[in-house]
Amino acid sequence: MKQRLIRAARYVASLAVGMAHMLLALWAGSAAGGWAWRHGYTLPYDTSSSAVMSAAIVFGLAAAGAVITLPEPWMTQVRLLVRGRTLLACEGCGGLISTTDKNDANTTPKELAP
Repeated sequence: MKQRLIRAARYVASLAVGMAHMLLALWAGSAAGGWAWRHGYTLPYDTSSSAVMSAAIVFGLAAAGAVITLPEPWMTQVRLLVRGRTLLACEGCGGLISTTDKNDANTTPKELAP
């Protein structure tokens, strides 16, 4: 029972890390869009009456997308470290691999990969 509570607490903490990352992306998008709106930036060749609004939306989406995608490898490592798992770089392919043992306390023989 104690092991399950610890595992659940770690999982909730890793979800909180992910939620903080999403809130940071939303804030960055909102700040970039608001800045573009206040300074009157427009997109090239946009002469419509809503040119400033569309530029603010594009700036906000670009900023939020950058905040989501650029630090994603580090956020994955942080989330897995909070869960008690570590990732190392594979020497052959350069990708991230898990270093946890496949024979977990709650793993049955049917769940093990060959």
